[in-house]
Amino acid sequence: MITPPDNRAVSALFRVFGGEESPVAADARETARDRGMHLGEHRVLAVLMPLTLLVAIAHPLAAWWGTVAGWITAFPATFLALNALPFLLGIRSRRLQWIVSSVASVVWAGFHVGATGVTAFLAWFWIGVAAINLTAFAVLLWRSTMCWQGGGGVLWRVFLLVAVHVGAVAVGWRFGWVWGLGCGALVAALVCRAILDPGCQWLGTVYRTTTQDEILITIDDGPDPHDTPLLLDLLDKHDTKAIFFMIGKKVRAYPELAREVIRRGHEIGNHTLTHPQGSFWCAGPWRTRREIAECQQVIEEVTGKKPRLFRAPVGHRNLFTHPVCASLGLEVMAWNRRGYDAVERDAAKVLGRILPGMSRGDIVLVHEATPIAEEVVGGVLDRKGMV
Repeated sequence: MITPPDNRAVSALFRVFGGEESPVAADARETARDRGMHLGEHRVLAVLMPLTLLVAIAHPLAAWWGTVAGWITAFPATFLALNALPFLLGIRSRRLQWIVSSVASVVWAGFHVGATGVTAFLAWFWIGVAAINLTAFAVLLWRSTMCWQGGGGVLWRVFLLVAVHVGAVAVGWRFGWVWGLGCGALVAALVCRAILDPGCQWLGTVYRTTTQDEILITIDDGPDPHDTPLLLDLLDKHDTKAIFFMIGKKVRAYPELAREVIRRGHEIGNHTLTHPQGSFWCAGPWRTRREIAECQQVIEEVTGKKPRLFRAPVGHRNLFTHPVCASLGLEVMAWNRRGYDAVERDAAKVLGRILPGMSRGDIVLVHEATPIAEEVVGGVLDRKGMV
């Protein structure tokens, strides 16, 4: 199983917008009982929270005792509050610390938006943080709904598709056909981006890199009676294991080749039953399930191994790929390096697209059943040994 990176954040804001962080050794013990924190969250709690508390305390003290006396008194009062509040509130959970601190800061900001100077800056800063955090929460909510499996996930996606188109029609009805066409074009562009970009994560998790400390070679469109034996020998020569994404009909036609791939220690992934590369992107839920489920069944019957990974033809998933895959226990894998060897017949050009900058963690896409398969895979393996 491929584990997606975890940036350790406890807040929606930093989980979505905080980026990745390097693993921390203490997490091996600490996250067993409580989630760690993102570096950005540590900085907010260590710098901005005390500054906000200082301003919140200094503001009334300055009004009572004058500016100089108020600010001088505010520093020790803030220090005392920072040490006393965690003890008095008894908050040990980092997530709860973040929630209480940020909510208190936003509430304070709501009462001081009309202030001036540093107070106004901090007030608007926390209001901005609240707005971004709500956006991040919406993103996480969207991601969670994209994990719904089976019929529920399919129905939810149908509802979303209908809803956005009805919304575009409503905009056109209310504001004129130009605005309606504009909204329709935007919806179409977003849907095409989600479907036709192999690495797009909008409709569900797609693995484009691996956490393993090596280059992962993936070989599509087999098994092939000419190329598969040659590629297996090449892989053995370089002591390398690969993932073969196989087409169900070809597995049925060449079962011994599929079994040989497993016998030599490689993995077979699901690449649909018939490889409908020109139409899978717009397939409905029933056809999507038939293509994936029947391929899954064929591979398992022939090899005795149930695939755990799926790759769509040409990488073009459709709206229903993820819930169907999830219901079958499949994860979706794409790639981050390809040379277009399925259409390009010059191996040097293909390798020129794949090899520059290739590094550990990359997932390389190559194809069998092409005139240059052996040369391309051999070139990747030669470079892999030097990385």
